[in-house]
Amino acid sequence: MATRSVIAKLDNSLNFPVQAIYCHNDGYLSNNGKILDQHYQNEVKVDNLIAQGGASSLKDTIEDTIFYHRDKGDCYEGVKATQLKDESALLEFAFESCDAEVVYMYAYGSWYVYDNSVKIGNTSHQFIELEEALYNVLT
Repeated sequence: MATRSVIAKLDNSLNFPVQAIYCHNDGYLSNNGKILDQHYQNEVKVDNLIAQGGASSLKDTIEDTIFYHRDKGDCYEGVKATQLKDESALLEFAFESCDAEVVYMYAYGSWYVYDNSVKIGNTSHQFIELEEALYNVLT
């Protein structure tokens, strides 16, 4: 069974500042969370990741990540990043359209996470810093 996630970036210079892609497998903190924290820590890498569109499996590098368009031949229009007006629209997209359990968002030079469960102790249901969430879950 897949653990779906959404990976997004906030860029306030755009009319629709949130760009989001779907990732089908291994969305939990100990996989996608760790990979994003360790291997996608600069804006250029995040931009390149989002530009590829939806992914089946996130890996340590863009070359190794399995994307629906590049690697599986899906039409790019169907998997390209979704442009959203704000964080509320991002959560609606993630939970209602993608059936995601976890949302990762790169903003202000850092990763944040919103878990739709109580797995990371996030009972206030808000974005928290990814490093804090990883510390709480993995230690």
